[in-house]
Amino acid sequence: MSAIRLLQAERWEEIQHLHRQLMSGGILQRELWEEAEKFLIQREIYDVTLTEEQDLREYKKSLLDSGNYTKKQVKEQSSALRKIQQYWVETEYGELLSEIRECQVSDGALKGNIKRFLIRQGIHHIKEIDYAVRSRYEAELQKMWDEANVMKYLKVFDHIKQYSIQKEMESFPGRMEHQRKYQAQIVFLPYLSDLELIKDFEYVRDKQELVWDFARKASEKLKRQIFLLLNYILDNLYRDNPKERRVRYLLPLHWLYDFCADEDIEDLEGMELGQIQQFEEIVEQKVVNVKNSMQIIDNSRKILFLTAPEIHWYANVWYMERFHLAEDRLNPSSPVQRLSFIEVTNKKNRELLQEYAKYHVGIGGLTIANIRGQLYEIKRLLEYFKEEESICQVDENQLDGYFKELADRDTKDDTFNKRIVHYLKFYQFLNVRGYIEEIPFKPEYYLRKTYPEHHDRTVEERVYMEILHKLYVFPLVPRFIFLHLWCTGLRVSEVCTLKGDAYYWDGEDAWLKVYQIKMKADKMIPIPLVMYRIMRKYIEMNHIRPKDYIFKGKNGGAYRVATFRQEFQQYCDRNGIADGDYIFKSHDYRHTLATQFYDEGVSIQTIRDYLGHFSEEMTKQYVDFMPKRVDKANNIYFKKPENDLASKVKVKKRGDRK
Repeated sequence: MSAIRLLQAERWEEIQHLHRQLMSGGILQRELWEEAEKFLIQREIYDVTLTEEQDLREYKKSLLDSGNYTKKQVKEQSSALRKIQQYWVETEYGELLSEIRECQVSDGALKGNIKRFLIRQGIHHIKEIDYAVRSRYEAELQKMWDEANVMKYLKVFDHIKQYSIQKEMESFPGRMEHQRKYQAQIVFLPYLSDLELIKDFEYVRDKQELVWDFARKASEKLKRQIFLLLNYILDNLYRDNPKERRVRYLLPLHWLYDFCADEDIEDLEGMELGQIQQFEEIVEQKVVNVKNSMQIIDNSRKILFLTAPEIHWYANVWYMERFHLAEDRLNPSSPVQRLSFIEVTNKKNRELLQEYAKYHVGIGGLTIANIRGQLYEIKRLLEYFKEEESICQVDENQLDGYFKELADRDTKDDTFNKRIVHYLKFYQFLNVRGYIEEIPFKPEYYLRKTYPEHHDRTVEERVYMEILHKLYVFPLVPRFIFLHLWCTGLRVSEVCTLKGDAYYWDGEDAWLKVYQIKMKADKMIPIPLVMYRIMRKYIEMNHIRPKDYIFKGKNGGAYRVATFRQEFQQYCDRNGIADGDYIFKSHDYRHTLATQFYDEGVSIQTIRDYLGHFSEEMTKQYVDFMPKRVDKANNIYFKKPENDLASKVKVKKRGDRK
């Protein structure tokens, strides 16, 4: 069988389709359609709609070159094929052509090229265009044009698609169809229905970063997480700053998705420290500001944790916003934002620690800061025994060795004892839950006897007077917070969380109502009248309501302790406080006031009540009484004649025996 006959046998159905097209409408006579059919089959064109302008010109030339037809006949035959091609294009792709004509886009002259491409692709409606079609068009353009022209054609192509989407959005079915829902397919951001977002992506040169492939080989859970994060970022973050959104979120998330897919990571919330370090090495090769881009890890985990229908107790990091905790368990001026378990590399140990934390967060009444402190110490224990199957298999001898190592370190007795107590509580939990039959160590064997240790922390008068004289150059809020520390000796967290109804005048004296975060109770203390007047004026000028924080942070909540300390230290350095060597510590002013009270003869019991301590022993740790108090007592004692040592001394002459 000849090659032509073999080809005809293989393409029989396609040839029949072409034959029916050419015979339609009686436009071509028998000898004419046979000539056209023969030409098209030779060029492997089996659908007249796929005939290009170049093909029609070649057909006309072949008729002329054959010598079988006059110029008039050649014109008639080539014209007839052109007409039948137009007829079938209009018949099969009329709706597509109409849609393209309706699209109001710039560079409309380029529509023809796009139209012919879509017909070749068998696209009957613009809504059938997706990223795969766009990719094929781009590949075709790159064979013919330079980069600038390719971009120009693609821009019109995208505008046609976007115009069509906006038309579809005018109807309810169209809006429903364009709702963002997860599907295992490619999402191309410029083809979203949000017109504002589309504008943001117009001038992104590397369109690959706008391609999100949810059909790729990867964990289904991972893909759904990335899809959720992508939509959350687009809808909620930096809507007014597309560049910042792209740099801080979209690009890093794209890199993270690629990394997790390549490394077979199934769950973003379960990423291990080693995997995060691997990802950081990749980011270092892409950007200079690695820290900014690496925030995508924490941001992603946080979004997933906060938006999940149920709490993800198995997550490596928990975010406290999710729990809606009672106010007395949080310090608004220094909030614990997360509890992390990722440092525990033994997964069984991590699960046990998460159960322990779940008990404390959900049922216990400890503050979150206290819980975090306990977890920190327990994590050190668990990591020490990470090679064991779990902490439940660690015996008494192993623990004894660990405790001896702790004891050999330069650790204060009080700190050592706190660690033993934290470990004991964790083991008690494991015992109650049935993970261990008995606690494998006796705490009383290890606990050390402790003695109160006093540290002089009083601020010298010359230092705080220098600050007061230069306070006018400090920012207003840090200035007021410092005045409260100096005047009242409050904890800085208590000052930062003062509210609009804190200041009170009873007709004779000014008072300040303070919520003691440590004690979980309110107290009233007297304050100078001038402070009362200053703060009432400040509250009125700033329209602060009774339950509003007086000193507000950037997010509208309480002023952050860390922010105040950092800012105040900067201004101390800038203004040369104590020759630029002063290290500002807010708690030193609590010691200073307590010491001043004691020097003025105020009793320990009264100072205890003022500071809000449980015990006098604690208050004594705040009184740096020795130097001044001893000097004062010495002066009083030796001023009395009977105590004057000099009066007892008898002057002797040389030679006197007695």
